[in-house]
Amino acid sequence: MFVFIFLGYSLLVIYEFVPLYKQNLWRDFWVNAVLGMCSFVCALCFTIGVNVPSPAGPIKEFIESMFGKWV
Repeated sequence: MFVFIFLGYSLLVIYEFVPLYKQNLWRDFWVNAVLGMCSFVCALCFTIGVNVPSPAGPIKEFIESMFGKWV
């Protein structure tokens, strides 16, 4: 499974990051790089069986604190 993740993200780097780097689109490059690394780490955590908590609870609490219980 590690091989598939590595190959998938290698293709992502080739097709997404290299053109941004060559065109000197630095803001887009760094945003994509940070989001890609977060996604890569999450994918690796899922493959090795790390229990990643769901963000649904904190998001629900945040929305209820802003708008109340009527949402």
